[in-house]
Amino acid sequence: MVYALYRVISSLLPLVATLNLLRKSRNEPDYRLRIRERFGFTPPEIQQGAVWIHTVSAGEVIAAEMLVNQLLESPNTTRILMTSTTPTGSAEIARRFGNRVDHCYVPFDASRCIRRFLRRTRPQALILMETELWPNLLRIARREGINVCLVNARLSDRSARRYGFVPSLTKLMLDGVSMIVSQYEDTATRFSNLGYPSEQMHVTGNIKFDLTISEEIRNNTASQKEKWRGERPCWIAASTHPGEDEVILDAHVNARKEYPDLLLVVAPRHPHRAEDIQALADVRSLTSVQLSERPQAVDVLVVDQMGVLLEMYGIADIAFIGGSLQGTGGHNPVEPAVLGIPMLMGADRMNFEEVCERFADSGCLSAVRNRDELTSQLLELLNDPEERQRQGDAARQVVDANRGSAQQQFRIVREWLNEISFPISHSRS
Repeated sequence: MVYALYRVISSLLPLVATLNLLRKSRNEPDYRLRIRERFGFTPPEIQQGAVWIHTVSAGEVIAAEMLVNQLLESPNTTRILMTSTTPTGSAEIARRFGNRVDHCYVPFDASRCIRRFLRRTRPQALILMETELWPNLLRIARREGINVCLVNARLSDRSARRYGFVPSLTKLMLDGVSMIVSQYEDTATRFSNLGYPSEQMHVTGNIKFDLTISEEIRNNTASQKEKWRGERPCWIAASTHPGEDEVILDAHVNARKEYPDLLLVVAPRHPHRAEDIQALADVRSLTSVQLSERPQAVDVLVVDQMGVLLEMYGIADIAFIGGSLQGTGGHNPVEPAVLGIPMLMGADRMNFEEVCERFADSGCLSAVRNRDELTSQLLELLNDPEERQRQGDAARQVVDANRGSAQQQFRIVREWLNEISFPISHSRS
């Protein structure tokens, strides 16, 4: 009964979702492009018989990079089809993989769109990254005999409770998943409590700890530091959302009373918001400039580009991680940690609970709830270079202690693919 209701509702999804894409395109024009793909009309150059890997946005693409590269480089290289939901995810796939993989947008979770997509692509298997469970997709994939694996899976307590409210729909989805590779035991336990067989689960840790910093990024960081910062003290507020920028800018105004030359880098989660952040800075009598503009000495540098967050983290002494003050669930703390940067973060960390606990327990991630706490923690770290160094070293140690998940997940996925015995083709050259 619940699934029948979902099918009725999801039949309207393409119309509602398309209107939402057009609304988003007012600020991000790329949402208006390639809408046909979301109805299951794949580009003609996409070949059939690939292993399909779905990543929602840029963060999941980055997390999947090592797994994808290992699959491509393994004997009898597998053809890969990667899908994404957002334009930033699409751009990240193109930037990291080029024509070594096929790519298009994932279809809406409406039966007609899913069937059309599967008819055109005929994937041999589907690998979902992190939490992408959709009823129609999983039900139809199961009927078509397509094995599905959930990789680097995470499931918060709040999400598990929501799934528990609709047990029949949850069972239908989980029945369509043949293996789950979980980040941590708490996620595995939540899936077990929802009825998923424990013998079909593996726990490997989070592959985001396997992030590496390329020589190109290090060189770009040095260049950005020379252009924008020089010898000034600097902090970064990364992946911020509306409602957080005011808190951050107010804290910056307060901190500049002790450090008049302090530079703030704001990297909003959605770069189209750069002008809005500049307007907020202007109200507070802070000078600002966007990263794409000519370098100049300002109070606030606003990042208006995608794909540069790591190098911008690298120019800062201290990092605030956004999405953590206003209900978004927080963003990835591993990126500043791998660079050895002390971290500040709000209390909303649902998306990275286990990861954040490891950093907090090592004393390199501090909680802030408001402007005053952010100002206080920021000044404490600015006033104590030795403590900054200690926290930066501790952050790197946490990352190093948790590396290795990507290799484990590749081995498990490779064995799973071999067990389901799909024909292997060569990747695109």
